[in-house]
Amino acid sequence: MKVCCIIPAYQESQAIAQVVRTTRQYIDCVLVIDDGSTDGTGDIASKNGAIVIRHPRNVGKGAALRTGFRKALQKGCDIIITLDGDGQHDPHLIPRFLRKIQQERADVVVGSRYATLADTMPFLRKLSNLMTSRLLRIFFRIPITDSQSGYRAFSKRILEWITVRDNGFAAETEILIDARRVGGTFAEVPISTIYGEEKSKIRAHRDIARWLSTLFWSFIHRERFTRQNE
Repeated sequence: MKVCCIIPAYQESQAIAQVVRTTRQYIDCVLVIDDGSTDGTGDIASKNGAIVIRHPRNVGKGAALRTGFRKALQKGCDIIITLDGDGQHDPHLIPRFLRKIQQERADVVVGSRYATLADTMPFLRKLSNLMTSRLLRIFFRIPITDSQSGYRAFSKRILEWITVRDNGFAAETEILIDARRVGGTFAEVPISTIYGEEKSKIRAHRDIARWLSTLFWSFIHRERFTRQNE
């Protein structure tokens, strides 16, 4: 059973070394996708034991995940973890994700901040997350409470069916919808998240518009997709 961790990273030179070192304690390989950083993020990650794949320019989190998923599947990984490179996700929680995949046979495991320290989340993030998670439950019956969490685990089986189209943050919603459409099973684990002084890389108006477009396109095409896969 080979376990790989994908860490999308952009301008994370302050945190990436500790994230990589801690993550390596629990998995077989760490893939850092340096998405056009100019602060030495990739070099620091490499020095601390990560395999680094570099984008020549900043494209977006979705593009980084697409690159990472492709590489992880090429390396024959059976379980793929994703977490952020800014230090907000605690790699010591990785065993919880692995248990859900291995013992409960879940295909997608999402780290939920609402089971522990949701009150520490900035208000606007919390509000948008509650709204997006509710919409995904209503329209696609995706049984998760924290749709914007980037701390996730995937089985190889489900990842082979997922297509990441959006280059930005809407890709994380696409991934959940694709997994649901092909019959993937979901689980959650409670996580805590540390919010410091780092600035969010989400650009509110652009990324919200992309997210709504993704939701709308996926919803109106859901019946066609179902017929094609019957």
